[in-house]
Amino acid sequence: MKNKLAALSVLLVSLFPQPAVAQVRRKTALVDLTVSVFNDAGVSQSVLSKAQDRATFIMRRAGLFLVWLDCGTPGNRQTNTGCSAISFPEHLSVRLVSKASTATEDTFGQTFQDAAGDGNYALVYFRALASSNAAESVKTGELLGYVVAHELGHLLLGRDSHSAIGLMTTVWGTSELHQASQGKLLFTSDQGDRIRSRYFAASARLKKTSEPLQGGSGH
Repeated sequence: MKNKLAALSVLLVSLFPQPAVAQVRRKTALVDLTVSVFNDAGVSQSVLSKAQDRATFIMRRAGLFLVWLDCGTPGNRQTNTGCSAISFPEHLSVRLVSKASTATEDTFGQTFQDAAGDGNYALVYFRALASSNAAESVKTGELLGYVVAHELGHLLLGRDSHSAIGLMTTVWGTSELHQASQGKLLFTSDQGDRIRSRYFAASARLKKTSEPLQGGSGH
């Protein structure tokens, strides 16, 4: 049996070189996630683009492909009707605001979830993160991207989703900020698995509830 497995492994390697296999796995693992961005804080396009690039990279490493919808600023809302089509888990919303009304100055974001941990709405407090000590270690656009990814992580992982290490750490200290400056502050592999598992389960429930009832009484 072992020899047969070894022979099969050699055959698979010869048919699919390792880089090709890795690419196939990455492609098949990715799921689409749409994010509506409401730029109430008036963040510049250059900073916002860098933030989206960083968040896209982080989420892609966790197995998700982000599709961004630019929903404009308060004085210039986009007419894209897709912006309001929010639906957990496939379409989430991130609103960038200047400051928090109730949160402390060291709070960069906040999510809203029900008792089951389902939610589709996140706030990011741009002024708090841009003026923080963290912005001295990590460029503002990059830092905003990490914060957006962190808040999306809360929505996708559910309640009690903070961790001792990585992107979902409650407070980013020297170690986390150093990782961020190196582009290495990410979800753990377990968190990536949990995100995809929870996404697929919620998507299945959503599809089931949206399907028309089959059959009828015949009257």
